[in-house]
Amino acid sequence: MKKFLFAAGLLIMSQQLFAQLEKGMIAVGLTSSIKASKTENEYNYTNGNPVHYYSNSTVKSTSFNVAPSASYFLSSKFAVGAQVGYIGYVTKNEYTDKYNYTPTEMDYSYSKTTSAGIDVTPYVKYYFSLSDNVYFFLKGSVGFSNSRGETSGYDETTLYDGSGNVTSTVRSNEYGPNKTKTLSQNIGISPGMLFMPSQKIGIEFSLGNVFGATSSTSKTTDDNGNTSKYTTSNLEYFNFNTLSVGTGIYYFF
Repeated sequence: MKKFLFAAGLLIMSQQLFAQLEKGMIAVGLTSSIKASKTENEYNYTNGNPVHYYSNSTVKSTSFNVAPSASYFLSSKFAVGAQVGYIGYVTKNEYTDKYNYTPTEMDYSYSKTTSAGIDVTPYVKYYFSLSDNVYFFLKGSVGFSNSRGETSGYDETTLYDGSGNVTSTVRSNEYGPNKTKTLSQNIGISPGMLFMPSQKIGIEFSLGNVFGATSSTSKTTDDNGNTSKYTTSNLEYFNFNTLSVGTGIYYFF
């Protein structure tokens, strides 16, 4: 048993010592993430009279990303590849105003936005060896994404009698689903680190763009057939306030 453990330890150590990138290697990987957040603000006001005002706003958001990738090493330092991702999010907004006078009135607003789409990003990577199994790299990428989303919502007014019972509820300003199509393009250069605990496994840590340019065009069509168009563009470089850390796991052939 001791001999077996010793041999296994030597095997693992040898894999770590000689886990090097080589020409002709193929790496397949997967990055994924899911994020959920909730923001709530509450306000109470009274002026010493029976009149009392209360408001509450709540925003709930969930986003996700699943992106497989494949790379081919043209040399021990240079690799080309592509990543195809499925991205999406759901955001719900709720706003409540309540006025405690006779009759008591509560105004409520609700909206929901959903979006999902495909992101395709070809890239090149250049690696700098720091040790036998740790590499620093620079990644240059060009990305294209196409997504579709919907937004809907309504307002609602509820009246109460002196005992707190509902006397009427009226819904108004109901809209949607307003449909939005968004096309985006981006280019960027980002640094990262690759750690290879064995010749077959790699764990990548990457940062957001230290240089990047993005452009996006969104076209929205509401439920009455009216259309609107919104275009944005952005350029950033060495903006460390917006850097984000990502991780990926790769298998090398």
